[in-house]
Amino acid sequence: MVLVSCLTLTSIAINALETDFNKNIIIDAKKQKLDIKTNTLTFSGDVDVSQGSLRMKADRLEVIKAKDNSDSQDILIATGKPATYKQQLENGEVLTASAKNIEYKVSDRILTLSGNAKISQQGSEVSGDKIEYNLVEQKLIASSAGQKGQKVRTVLTPKSDEEEEQ
Repeated sequence: MVLVSCLTLTSIAINALETDFNKNIIIDAKKQKLDIKTNTLTFSGDVDVSQGSLRMKADRLEVIKAKDNSDSQDILIATGKPATYKQQLENGEVLTASAKNIEYKVSDRILTLSGNAKISQQGSEVSGDKIEYNLVEQKLIASSAGQKGQKVRTVLTPKSDEEEEQ
């Protein structure tokens, strides 16, 4: 049985910096391999990805480049123990995420976390087996396989008195 949680929470309202998406994606790693036939770049060893304020860290990163004249898009697939994602939001807060696998569809701006997935902002957190977040539509779907009592968990941190006064 799959448990699915669709969340529209002001405490996990994620609005990434729009200017980030217009910047180059920079990838640093200890090793790089190119497969021209499949249009795939594979990076391994302490992989760091940056695009504006967006940062990803992973043990391995596969970049599947879109083929010319097709409907496909660039896809980044990061794996790690865990792989991490971090980005500054329009309001200055920082979104952090981690999972065994992080897939980022560049054109659609969809982030999919799988395997012990967690996403947090301002002390609030959502965790589950899989989390999909559409950065454009600001929609988040979290799910859990339901094995051994696993469920999606959401922890909401209330605003402090100081934050409410400002």
